[in-house]
Amino acid sequence: MIDSAVLFVSLGSFIAAFVNAAFATGGVYILLFSSMAVLPVTAAIALQSTFAAASLIGRIYFFWSHIDWRLMRMFALGGILGVTLGARTFVALPEAVILTLLGLFMLLLIWLPKLPDLNRMKHPFVFIGILHSYIGTVFGVGGVLQPLMLRTKLTKLQLTGTLAACMFALDVMKVVGYGSIGFNYFDYIPHIVGATLAGFTGTWLGKRTSHRVSEELFRTVFRVLVTLVALQMIYRGLTT
Repeated sequence: MIDSAVLFVSLGSFIAAFVNAAFATGGVYILLFSSMAVLPVTAAIALQSTFAAASLIGRIYFFWSHIDWRLMRMFALGGILGVTLGARTFVALPEAVILTLLGLFMLLLIWLPKLPDLNRMKHPFVFIGILHSYIGTVFGVGGVLQPLMLRTKLTKLQLTGTLAACMFALDVMKVVGYGSIGFNYFDYIPHIVGATLAGFTGTWLGKRTSHRVSEELFRTVFRVLVTLVALQMIYRGLTT
């Protein structure tokens, strides 16, 4: 009999992949929420990279021609330092602190009315890569890249492909980082396989829907998704 946790993680991966392909981003928060509901917080955070791999690879394939590779390289360069530092912090924070701080940070970034114009800055995504990858390694989801990328001039299709490429590069580094501090991925092979199969399916269906979603709708849906997940994390953190 299939473990209920495997089924729940697989369902979360399917929904997250569909949302990511249709709305460019937002699914990462759904995947984190679904895995935290059935797994220990620290395990759920470390497993995000493997759970999201299928969705990211699918989006990279489907949106290859729209990826801004220069932006991705700048982000990955900063990510090397961020993951290295984040892996050292990961083991030191209590779960309640992780949940509360992450929720507050997500709300701040998505609703902050004014940030620097990234289109006028030189290589801003190197610094964003450092910050996002550090927070992402500690908390499981960075919460920095997605809302800041929404403030660039990239179109919806460019956002979808470029976000996927950035996150995949980061996730490879995070798996290495978590492994270096002793996390054993082999204990969760069924969860990873289920999430992978569901992620490919969700990405395929989401890609078929993406052309029907307007720029304005996708940005609105993204903000609502992030807000709901952030509030739930704050609640869990304060009541744990």
